Amino acid sequence: MCYCGSEKQYADCCGRYIDGGLHAGDPLTLMKSRYSAFCTQATEYLVATCSASALQNNQADEVAEFAKAAKFIKLEIVDTNLNTYPGEVEFKAFYLFANTLCCIHERSTFIEQNGQWLYDSGTLMPTPEHKLSRNDACPCDSGKKYKKCCGS
Repeated sequence: MCYCGSEKQYADCCGRYIDGGLHAGDPLTLMKSRYSAFCTQATEYLVATCSASALQNNQADEVAEFAKAAKFIKLEIVDTNLNTYPGEVEFKAFYLFANTLCCIHERSTFIEQNGQWLYDSGTLMPTPEHKLSRNDACPCDSGKKYKKCCGS
């Protein structure tokens, strides 16, 4: 299954954009494919789908380092505003870092340039972090204990 949470295989979903060179047709599709790119550490795709102003705040080496250090486990779409320009997607991306459950809760703005949607900016909302112990339920919703799932 695709990392974005769809019921499709990766190659038939976000992989079409990340590996196949297609352009996402709307901000929501781009946001989901960018999440999958973080999961697969596809830094080139992440850089290629940023606007020039977004790249000023997100250096490629820093993005690559973060994607490598974090283990993304779940994406939740909170809200979308796709009928206005620029497009907006609010999401929660859950990831593990050093046995701590972290969450990026962001309202992202997307713009279209030369027929391609690009990530332009985002407003982060504060989120608590949760230190996980081995016997906690795994936050990926597998139904397993953390030590037998994402914590192994």
